[in-house]
Amino acid sequence: MFEFLSLIAANDAEGAVSPLYEAITVMGPYAIGIVSALGLIYAVILGVKFSKAQGQEEVTAAKKQLVNAIIGVVAIIVLLSILYAIREPLIQWANG
Repeated sequence: MFEFLSLIAANDAEGAVSPLYEAITVMGPYAIGIVSALGLIYAVILGVKFSKAQGQEEVTAAKKQLVNAIIGVVAIIVLLSILYAIREPLIQWANG
């Protein structure tokens, strides 16, 4: 953390964004995998909730919640994938 702050203070633009590039490169695939796994677990839990729903209102609410969860997880995975894919141009842009 202090190294990152000292790089910014030294006006070393290339060095200041280097930790960002390294973080995206190292954590990108893991983040996508973790979000996918947690999303799958959450979808299974909501699926069970949907199957156990008794009244029409419960079924509708559970279905809406399941659809929203799937859309959210897919959106997060797509955004993480885009960030991982454009990390090189992003760093070049930050370096000016």
